[in-house]
Amino acid sequence: MAMAGKDVKKGWFSTPGRPGDRTLEQQLNGLDRLFMAAHGKTILDLGCAEGLISIELAKAGALAVHGVEIVPGHVEVANKLRGDLPVTFEVGDANVWQPKRNYDIVIALALLQKVRNPTAVAARLAASARELVVLRLPPQHAPTVIDERSGNEPHHIGTVMKNGGWYVEHAGYDGAFGEWMGYYRRNKNA
Repeated sequence: MAMAGKDVKKGWFSTPGRPGDRTLEQQLNGLDRLFMAAHGKTILDLGCAEGLISIELAKAGALAVHGVEIVPGHVEVANKLRGDLPVTFEVGDANVWQPKRNYDIVIALALLQKVRNPTAVAARLAASARELVVLRLPPQHAPTVIDERSGNEPHHIGTVMKNGGWYVEHAGYDGAFGEWMGYYRRNKNA
């Protein structure tokens, strides 16, 4: 059974007894700043896959982490792995999912190129974050997203963030597999 172009028997991450496309160690590339900022914060992880990064953020001292993933089988794995950490997971489609609250930090790692309207999703994420938004995007056009899933139209994510009251605190091609990482901090006057 495939959902969102993904075989649900295979994970995004390799987990015990379940092969994946990548390891947790690969996915942690470029996230040092996120982990330094996580202690005592509430975090939304939209497109969390099997929740491994959400779980690591909780281990790093995040107050609470909420992961949202479109593939039910991935959420099932995440719930089995979380133990008693302050992490919750739910099934949700990033194209339409609406945050029910605000979070100190919002992350979307390798997600925006997969949605129908990256501009709208980025704006929704930015509106739900109080302090920091962390994005991982394909390196080809970053921070602009151009993908067939959004009609090959350019979505200028940097402009969306700037117009929403955010500035680039750090950006570079230091993410997993050379992906672009953008750390956006809310302007104090926004």
